[in-house]
Amino acid sequence: MKIIPEVWTIRKLIELRPLIDPRPQYQRTAVWSRSKQKLLIDSILRGYDIPKFYLRKTPPESSFKYEVTDGQQRMIAIWEFVDGVYHLDESMIGSVNTSNLTYTGLEAISSFRLGFVNYKLNISTIEQASQEEIRTLFARLQMGERLNPAELRHALASNIGNAIASIVENNEFFSDDCKISNTRYKHQDYLDNALTLSKYDGARSVKAVDMKHLYTEFASTALTGLQPLMQNTDRVLRFMKEINRHKKGIFKNKWAFVDVFYLLFKNLAKIENVHSRIFADSFSQFEILRRQHNANPEALIENKRSLDYDKDLYDYIIAFKTAGAEKGNALIRYRVMHNKFLNDTNFIFIK
Repeated sequence: MKIIPEVWTIRKLIELRPLIDPRPQYQRTAVWSRSKQKLLIDSILRGYDIPKFYLRKTPPESSFKYEVTDGQQRMIAIWEFVDGVYHLDESMIGSVNTSNLTYTGLEAISSFRLGFVNYKLNISTIEQASQEEIRTLFARLQMGERLNPAELRHALASNIGNAIASIVENNEFFSDDCKISNTRYKHQDYLDNALTLSKYDGARSVKAVDMKHLYTEFASTALTGLQPLMQNTDRVLRFMKEINRHKKGIFKNKWAFVDVFYLLFKNLAKIENVHSRIFADSFSQFEILRRQHNANPEALIENKRSLDYDKDLYDYIIAFKTAGAEKGNALIRYRVMHNKFLNDTNFIFIK
């Protein structure tokens, strides 16, 4: 891997925009607030230094000439300002008030316009680098920033990570109908949780360290070796898509997604099909009761003669609301899911 330092102007960055991929697979989704974007432009107009950009020079057969390895958010902020997506807030730079100032508005202030387009950016271009080297570099560059664990996992060089990312991108469960926001790799985070619990069968918790362990343990596993796991994952998600079709957003809550996934995954060998509408109705009712009793679950076990008595629901709520990622609590929730849902009413079992 070779890293070559260069100096570009913002004018050059604008001209080369069609040749730059701002969102390669290992990159996080856009997360900068508008106020942070405005602050960057303000800093540029004041002539302040901003951090270096890293661009990977892609192979000749690629659709783009470069891809962003570090500096994605800054680059998008510059391009969106140029596109007129946002304007600046009130501030004094010299004698100029920047209130509502847009890129087009810089035309009227020649010193600002020239200062902006001629502003020098420190660019390091990376050549002769493998995807693994790029992912490792990206992860190391981000260690000083506030990336969440899912974003850092996404940046790891890992075959199982690539397989999970492919499922998230291609499986129809993760459409708009699932109602799970994909901000900051939330889809991948949900599936990371579910697969960590399922792959280790409850022997590990589902904390960030455990999900990272999954990525590193199977980082070099051949894709053929991962195929059975991914095929089962795809089948589980197809069942969940059918359930979600009747109650859109039923798995929006993370533990709802993880717990149903694990129930299906663990019993997949004996499940032929799911009565999706019936399951959707019964699980939806279960979730309603969970929310109703969440503040005072003790009411569920005060009187064994009461029609409201439900020790399973009580156990589920306690394991759900406190330290839900602990393996002990995940297994308690599985026991409750098994007791309440794994039956002939909800499933067609293989004879």
